[in-house]
Amino acid sequence: MSSTLGAMLLTVSLSASVAESDKLVLPRPIMELGLKKAGCTLPADQARIIGTERLSPRLEIVEVTCWRTGYNAGSILFAVPEHRPQAAQLLTVESWQDGHIRRSYSVSSPGYEAKTRPLSSTYKARGAGDCGTIQEMKWTGWHFRLLNAWSKDNCDGEPFEWDSRDKWQVFPTQASPQQGPERDVGGSGSTEEYEQASR
Repeated sequence: MSSTLGAMLLTVSLSASVAESDKLVLPRPIMELGLKKAGCTLPADQARIIGTERLSPRLEIVEVTCWRTGYNAGSILFAVPEHRPQAAQLLTVESWQDGHIRRSYSVSSPGYEAKTRPLSSTYKARGAGDCGTIQEMKWTGWHFRLLNAWSKDNCDGEPFEWDSRDKWQVFPTQASPQQGPERDVGGSGSTEEYEQASR
């Protein structure tokens, strides 16, 4: 991925200027269940839909606030079938933690590019933004699979951003084994099958 595209992902976010009518695509009870399942720390009455974007011809991705810290904010993501918001599903994302790929529900400062469907995540270890993690995931039809991860532990004043991230890549490395097929529990990984299962 080019640094220009990476920078664009960070600025686009998930359509931050969502019209009020679009905010009604996710029923409140489903959103509250998702917040609880994901262990979100924002009280349910403060959680908000902050973005929507097209995930496939028949699915919307909906971003909901989940947690906040001094320098970061996290969200959970729902796949919402067109015209059937009651069938919305909380999505899992893969992230790089302590040398392992782990599944979770929340993503830090997400950005999404609808054409090619990558999801980006950035986490600042301090306000200067000179250390932390940057991750890139890809929609498989069932979840977001980790493609790349960069991590900079040394908060030394040297910039750590999309344009300067490559020397800190931690996944994949040359020693990393090949990833298995793009699967999630209960599915083969196609968007069509996800949509069928949601019906």
